[in-house]
Amino acid sequence: MSESITKFVDDTLKTLLFTKFGDLLDIDVGIEADEDKINKGVIQSPKETALRNIAEKRGEDFLEFINFWRMGTSPAWDRQRTAVARRGIWLTALDADRLKAINIKAQPVDLQYNAWFWSKDLDKIYQCIERYIFWQQDYPKIDLTYTFDSTHTFSCSPELHFGEIVDESTAESQYQQGLIFVYKMPIKVDAWVLQGYDFHTITKIVLTIYDKGLVTNYSEIVIPDSNQDVELANTLKMSTGILYGIDSIILASNQVVVPNDRSSDFTAGDRIRIWESTSNDESYVINSVAVVAGKTVLGLTGALTDDTADGVVYKVS
Repeated sequence: MSESITKFVDDTLKTLLFTKFGDLLDIDVGIEADEDKINKGVIQSPKETALRNIAEKRGEDFLEFINFWRMGTSPAWDRQRTAVARRGIWLTALDADRLKAINIKAQPVDLQYNAWFWSKDLDKIYQCIERYIFWQQDYPKIDLTYTFDSTHTFSCSPELHFGEIVDESTAESQYQQGLIFVYKMPIKVDAWVLQGYDFHTITKIVLTIYDKGLVTNYSEIVIPDSNQDVELANTLKMSTGILYGIDSIILASNQVVVPNDRSSDFTAGDRIRIWESTSNDESYVINSVAVVAGKTVLGLTGALTDDTADGVVYKVS
């Protein structure tokens, strides 16, 4: 696998171009192995050297193929102010039986590509153009999964943007190379460059992301019974609250264990919510609070369904 994150995007785009257009140009047949079909049907090369490169890969001239080249890599200033760019990406993992938070630094970049479609058949080119035009309505994203080690992965789906389609088949080229049509179709990828991660134990996180100002009734912002964003409402309610990491889940006694002595933060009768867990995302009422071995054990009314110790706890006002 590529060490460079942006080269990883290059390789993924190559496969995506083959998957999207290979059948129209018939580059998905006539070559035995799937990997060879991709490598010999789509090449990463500037337009000026594409014919030579495709001939070297296939051992002869084939006039149905796609070449693409990254024309530019630039910081995406419009995405620098996003939470991901400013704070990185936080993942959770178990390390030595303790819940850890992993911070992955992330910086937004715009990757600008040009893809050229080559064929002797103008109708095939037009079919590629029509599919390219509809691509912006048919999941215009790349699905990427980054693996940092044997247990830590991060998935994202950067957006694709499309531009003006240009006919670059000139009379001169057709005189020298024969009747061949070449059309350029640009693709911009809203990519992220990721770098490393650090371990930090989650015990207590005070959120300061949102400022509710003088709003006292959150229904003024988001009304749960309407078509507005209920998840945003839940997030805003957490803006003045505290997140507690989950140390363990005890299904037999319907208890959630929070790291450290937080008994002064909870009282029987308090309502809490578990968030971002595997299967326990729900509201619960605390019926008991105890400190065992330096950790806070909360007995809950409302059934826990999964003993996976992930997600966080916060109090619901």
